[in-house]
Amino acid sequence: RHDRRQPGRRRPRHPGGRRMSMPGDLRVAAPFLDAEAVAAVLAERQRALAPPEAADQRSRIRVLTWTLGEETYATPLADLFEVAAIPRVTAVPGAPAALVGLIAWRGAVLNLFDPAVALRLATPEEPGRAMLVLRHAAPRIALQVSAITAATAVVDPGATGGEALTRFVEADGGQRLAVVNTALLIQRLLARPLQEG
Repeated sequence: RHDRRQPGRRRPRHPGGRRMSMPGDLRVAAPFLDAEAVAAVLAERQRALAPPEAADQRSRIRVLTWTLGEETYATPLADLFEVAAIPRVTAVPGAPAALVGLIAWRGAVLNLFDPAVALRLATPEEPGRAMLVLRHAAPRIALQVSAITAATAVVDPGATGGEALTRFVEADGGQRLAVVNTALLIQRLLARPLQEG
């Protein structure tokens, strides 16, 4: 058999002459790579071809993010009735520190709270401009916040436990958010009976 190779030029040989394969009968014959390098290529291709849903099957919930001064928090959308600008507020003499006052809203009286007190934050210098109306029948409750920022999906934090007022979870895009335990927040804000309506 006539050898057509040029003099002095050697044909590249695959170490051991082995071929490596992966699921789906994809074969890689790489004469210039050793067996370990071929295995790394196959593993990378397998990761690239994996369906997106296989990457993270943790359950997710939708939340609304809001700010208190420079701090950012999130509340599950399922816990919110509405978001609105804060109307005229009537102060209540002798009210708890967390109670900003009462507001008339859609034919009902709402107790407007400053969540910074329960979250043990300094009250923002500028008064809140927006309110989160919570799904709580009696008394009706709204939270005064600095601003509403966005709605996003986060990994479901599940039960946060009796003492955990917030829990950090991962949002879409990799951001970490502090999701507030709404039930516990209400419990801490209602230190004594308030106006119902």
